[in-house]
Amino acid sequence: MKFFNSFQNGLEKIVGPFAEKVANNKFIKALTEGFMCTMPITLGVAVIAVLGNLPIEPWTNFLNNSGLYSVAQEVIALTLSLLAVYVVAAIAYCYTKNEGENGIVGAVIALASFLLLMPVQSVMLPDSAMPSSMLLTSQMGSDGIFVAIIVGLFIPWLYCFLMKKNLKLKLPNSVPPMVAQSLSPTFVSMIIFTLMFAIKYACAQSSFGDIFSLITTVIGQPIAKFGASPISLILVFTLMNLIWFFGIHPNTILSCYMPILMMVSVANTEAFTNGQPLPFLLFAILGGCIQIGGAGNTLGLCIATIFAKSEKYKTMRKLVIPANIFNINEPIIFGFPIMLNPLYFMPMVLSPIASGLAVIGLYKILPITINPAISMPWVTPGFVTTFFQGGVSLLLLWLISLFIHFILYLPFFLIDDKNAYENEKKQEMEVNN
Repeated sequence: MKFFNSFQNGLEKIVGPFAEKVANNKFIKALTEGFMCTMPITLGVAVIAVLGNLPIEPWTNFLNNSGLYSVAQEVIALTLSLLAVYVVAAIAYCYTKNEGENGIVGAVIALASFLLLMPVQSVMLPDSAMPSSMLLTSQMGSDGIFVAIIVGLFIPWLYCFLMKKNLKLKLPNSVPPMVAQSLSPTFVSMIIFTLMFAIKYACAQSSFGDIFSLITTVIGQPIAKFGASPISLILVFTLMNLIWFFGIHPNTILSCYMPILMMVSVANTEAFTNGQPLPFLLFAILGGCIQIGGAGNTLGLCIATIFAKSEKYKTMRKLVIPANIFNINEPIIFGFPIMLNPLYFMPMVLSPIASGLAVIGLYKILPITINPAISMPWVTPGFVTTFFQGGVSLLLLWLISLFIHFILYLPFFLIDDKNAYENEKKQEMEVNN
């Protein structure tokens, strides 16, 4: 017990201040809120993505013959595959609003800056006398995520900074407030767009050609190579479980890791809609199996309560199992409790490593394909999400991972249940005497 007390104190000294700074950091806060704002897009298109890609031959034939399939793929391509466009506006809006400035103006300027930085290609279309200007949609998807994040944070920061320096266009009081609010950032927007022009010109003169290639090569690829690897995913979820054990919410880590998850999701979706192999297939498979029932993989422990002999855990399983099936694990984290309970330290922290390594091993044996365009709300049971995303093979892998979590937790739970059962018998004897 002294070890856990010392470890907890040390972790609180290191992670506690870090978690507080992350939670209060205005850039991380805007990033988290911005990604949350894009959830209506990913979840709103989920039904179309599911129905448009069900691997049932009669249904597929009907979609192709009726022309519904091509329309469904266009809907996915213009929403999920253009996520960088929505991300930059959402992040900029949240940052600007949190700083007390006009969120819509900040979002519009950031979105315009993002599009301004994109390289324009001239293409001669058939039956056209003049070339047409085109933007590459790939740079509005996975290739543009990092640029979208940088622009979505930098532009509103600069906008708010300049506005607070009172570089506003001052108009007479007779001007209607709505008109005054629209015109007041005129000088600020001039400065921002002039800066974007200079950046675009500088990148055009470089060997990269544009800022998207520059960011992808210098920043995006190294981050993706490390952060989007299966081992990194296992380590991140292990760290999340570790700090959750000591009462620090795992969103502290998850919010920092969100750009990687978003980039992987968009890249897989783009490849899927283009009929190409998924670049992060194993990462996506791991993502569906490495955390089951919430942080801590607590659904395995919930299932272990089926073998409870004590009245305490017989009663508790009626609460924790239904909640955990829908990925709500606070009742078991604080109810058992698992948090700061040395008995459950090992299975909670080691569960992502055990199931993650098993998934990596089975990945080479089981034929698994995934439809990354299918997105479900976080409360959707894991067996439902994995079945729709990857069919029976992914569901089987999910069940194997759940079984591993169950096996890890079971011996520790039996000890806990035995102690509770003996305490209940002891109290019962004292009452009878």
